Amino acid sequence: MGVFRRLATYATSKHPEWVRPEVGDLLESAPDGMVIVNADGKIILVNSQTEILFGYSRQELIGQPVEILIPARFERLHVKHRGSFLAEPHVRPMGAGQELRGKRKDGTEFSVEISLSPLRTPQGLFVASAIRDITERKHAEEQIKKLNAELGEALRRAERLGATGELATNMARQIENAVDTLARLLSQLERHPAADSDIKELAGKAQEEVTHVRHITGNALALQQQHDTWKRR
Repeated sequence: MGVFRRLATYATSKHPEWVRPEVGDLLESAPDGMVIVNADGKIILVNSQTEILFGYSRQELIGQPVEILIPARFERLHVKHRGSFLAEPHVRPMGAGQELRGKRKDGTEFSVEISLSPLRTPQGLFVASAIRDITERKHAEEQIKKLNAELGEALRRAERLGATGELATNMARQIENAVDTLARLLSQLERHPAADSDIKELAGKAQEEVTHVRHITGNALALQQQHDTWKRR
């Protein structure tokens, strides 16, 4: 946290041009948007990734309330949460268990993940926010959830068919199609240039589901073959 304290001191000093180059370089090299605000919720420092994420130049953001970066419908709640964080500052994710949204300069919204860190300096308390665009991850989660629902419905339909001659063909066609679609999605996710460790973790969990479904399908087909053999006797 020593580096962030130096950043906050730099941002509030009378001579910002004196900042040591390696400190600024470190902030600029962060893969996430970095926003540092003071106790009044005013933005005092951002990095270039923040400019890319939100479409503002840093000159447009410095001195503005941090609520400029969130949808208007969340502003009042955010001010309340900001006050709560300043009352008990500690490193934590923002809005755990809630869907967080960022707002770009053009008004469009996107899903974000935010980590908060308090910065205690001689100039007062500041808050550093690391902001990550998780649009791709949310899309992947929605696709996997949809496919899992389709798999579940296919399994329920297969159960309703019972031990009849239709079981093998219907179950194989519906479940295998769904599994193939899921496998293709996982392959696309793994090759996607924006895939991060969270997306890869989701892909791994989905692979486990694919293996489980294939096991169920294999067992069911084996039972159907035994049933057909028994009927022919």
